[in-house]
This record gives sequence, structure tokens and C-alpha cells, in this order.
Amino acid sequence: MLAQFTINTCKSFGCRNLGLPISASADYSWPDYRLGFPALHCRACGSYPPLFDEQHFNEWLSAHLRAYASENGYFCPECYRQEIICYGYNPQGTQRVQCRICRKVWTPKQQKQRKRKRVTPACIETVPLIVPFQGSCAEQKLYVLLSFDADSGHILHISTNFTQHDIGETLRYRWRGKREPDLHQHDIVSRVDMREMQFLRRSQFDEIQYGSAALKRNARGAILRPVIAAHGHFRVLNILFPEVKMHVFSHECFLRGAAITAWADLFREGQGELWFIEEEINEEECDIPWTFQRTTQHGWWQTQWQLWRQGKNFKMVCPLTGGDINNAEMLSLTASRHFIDWLYKQTNFTHSAKLSAGRVTQVLLSLMHDYNDKIAG
Repeated sequence: MLAQFTINTCKSFGCRNLGLPISASADYSWPDYRLGFPALHCRACGSYPPLFDEQHFNEWLSAHLRAYASENGYFCPECYRQEIICYGYNPQGTQRVQCRICRKVWTPKQQKQRKRKRVTPACIETVPLIVPFQGSCAEQKLYVLLSFDADSGHILHISTNFTQHDIGETLRYRWRGKREPDLHQHDIVSRVDMREMQFLRRSQFDEIQYGSAALKRNARGAILRPVIAAHGHFRVLNILFPEVKMHVFSHECFLRGAAITAWADLFREGQGELWFIEEEINEEECDIPWTFQRTTQHGWWQTQWQLWRQGKNFKMVCPLTGGDINNAEMLSLTASRHFIDWLYKQTNFTHSAKLSAGRVTQVLLSLMHDYNDKIAG
């Protein structure tokens, strides 16, 4: 039986319908085209989250989770539970495992990674990265998501929007020929403000245009819309770490929506914190304390951001779920900065523009294990 995952739901923190499927609330009406795209209207909070084809999404996500579980053995590929026990060996002498809940037996491909002890992080840090690959022509682009244990720096999960699984057309990334402009040249306050304006200029809030991503003709696989990849990414993390209560990520609206949906039960109970962070780091090894500068408001929703300074370094943080404001000083994207700096020194990564999308994904996963071994040693 196909597992059912909720994607069409209210994503507003504080709303009684947060994370509830369409069938579970009388407050929903759909489709609503008030914003120019088919949306779900939540009358309880007034939000209009975009509608997705739930059958297409559930078919893809079920296949995605089965493949991840079969590869790593961290949870069951059938029921997604983590109650796993060793169950003898196959004829090749490789360890088999069994799910205590549904009795599924399988042999994980990544034996070494499964044996490594996993520690539940206090905070998950997530950032996107755009990586070139060789597709129908040179310099095609993959959308990559990287998640870290914010304290230890270990990589928890890497995913790209390339998938080997069949997808419905509604999940496919469509390049319309106009990439969103790079905002790195502006000061940090203007950058936050312009990012918010970019969201409003999209055909819908999660419909990012990050560049062309056409695979080679007759290549197996497909390129997902980044918002779909984000929902799959956070679903894996939620199965692995269901009790994590704090998340920080780069300023991208659909990352917030995907994370709050995956951990909706915790956020509905007011037990979780989500933060946007924007950074301008000019002195990596600076030990001056961060000092609060001022509060600014940005975007259609007039969200409040705090500006902090540390010598020549600046950061802006935005609490999205009413979190403890005292946490703002310690929050950062340090783990991702350190990994990305290391990543661009790895030869097999810097040659990604010559590799297929599938091969780039494999290289990133291999480098993830190398990096985790490096910082653990």
C-alpha cells in the first residue's frame, strides 16, 4: 500500500491547521486562484499555500524513501520505522537486517555507514548549493541541499534535485529562460530585502528559477522542482531525527515550508524553532563577541530580522516560529561554510561540469562520507 505524505496543507506557524491534510479540516477550500496559481486557502489563518499533485508526490516520495532506506539501512524501506535488528548474513557474507515492526528483511548496501553511531543533533543547519553538470549542453545546473549537525559540523544528509525515479509531470523542473539575479553584491540588509522581493516576483512563492537543468537526450532520470526535492530532503531527516526542535537555514521561503511540514506535530505544539540566517563573513577566525545592532522589517509579511555585527562580520537572523530570541546571538551557518570551503578544494567535485547529474550526485554523497570521516578523526 502506498504511504501517504501530506504536502497540501497549511504551513503557517500558530495556525490550528498546520500540517493537517485537506481531509482533516473544514477550514480549507481549494483550488483558489486569488494569487494567480492553484492554491489551498486556509480560512483559519488566511494563507494560500500552492497546491501540488498529491498522487505524483506520494508516488515519488515513497520510491525515494525506499531507495534511501535500502541503501543505508537506517530505517525500514516499507514502514519507515527505525526499530532495526541484525538478521544474519546473506550468501555473500553481508549483514542482513530486519524491521521489528513489519518484519521486512533486507541487506543495506552501505554497511560501513550503517555501523557508525548516529547522534541526534540539537540543531539542523540547511543550505542550498548550485552545482554545474554536463547535460544536453555544458553548464547545466543541479540544485543541492546540504544539512548539518550545527554543533559538530557533521553532514546529516545531502540531496540533489536529480532523481532516478519516475515522476509525474507536475513534479518536473521547468526552466523558463530567466534566472533570478545574484544578490551577493549588495549589503546584507539590502540583500534580505531584495530576496523577499524575489519571492513576490515568482509565478508562485516556491517556483524558483535557478538556471537550466536539461539532461542529455535519452538519459535516465529526471530533474525535480527544487521545492519537491526540499520536501523529500526534510522527510528523510524527519524519519532519522523526529525530535529535533531547532532548524536554521538560508533565506529561501520553500525551505521553511518543507521543514515546518515535516515536523508539523512538534511545531503545532509550539515545541520547535525555525530561523532564517543571512551572513556576510569577512573574517573567518574572529573571536570578538557578536553585538546586536538593530531590528529591521522586510517583505510583504513585514517579517522582523535582527542585524548583528562581529568586527567586519555581519549576520541577520529571523525567527519564523516565535523561538527564544536569546538564541539569535549563537546561530550561524558555520558548519556549511566550512564544508563548502573544503568541497571546492576537492578535484572530483571541481570537475563536476564534465559529469552527468547522476554522477555528480554520487560524487557529493561519497565526499559527504569522506568529510564526516575527516572531522570525526
